[in-house]
Amino acid sequence: MASESRLLIAEGRVIAPFEGGAWVDFTPLAGCQGCAASQGCGTGLWARWRGARPRRLAIESPRPLAAGERVAVALPARRLVQGALSLYGLPLGAGLGLGAWGEWRFGADSPVVILTLLAGLALGAGLSRLVAGHHGARYRPRLHEPPPA
Repeated sequence: MASESRLLIAEGRVIAPFEGGAWVDFTPLAGCQGCAASQGCGTGLWARWRGARPRRLAIESPRPLAAGERVAVALPARRLVQGALSLYGLPLGAGLGLGAWGEWRFGADSPVVILTLLAGLALGAGLSRLVAGHHGARYRPRLHEPPPA
């Protein structure tokens, strides 16, 4: 399988270049074919809720970019999954783990169980921020320029 198929690619327009990259506006997708057929999916619902305004993102680029230039930006699919697991999985896992420990230690009817669950969520959120601080660069999209044919 080609490495090209493992990339998530989006097109946008450069708004403000800076040294080593640029701010890029992306027009969000309205949804998939299921949304158009009113069968519903999360992407279409999210797009309708947030509106059709562009999303701005800072990207890194090995070459200078000009304002107004159309660019393709890529993120490896694996990095997206790893980032989502870090962002959502660490707080959820820590919350459930400490909540289960609190239930085992203090009994299911104790109000302390709620406090241990909340403490676990806070701990997991802190761990998630640490991971993002140390490994955040690997989860950032970059300019995508396919090799010449």
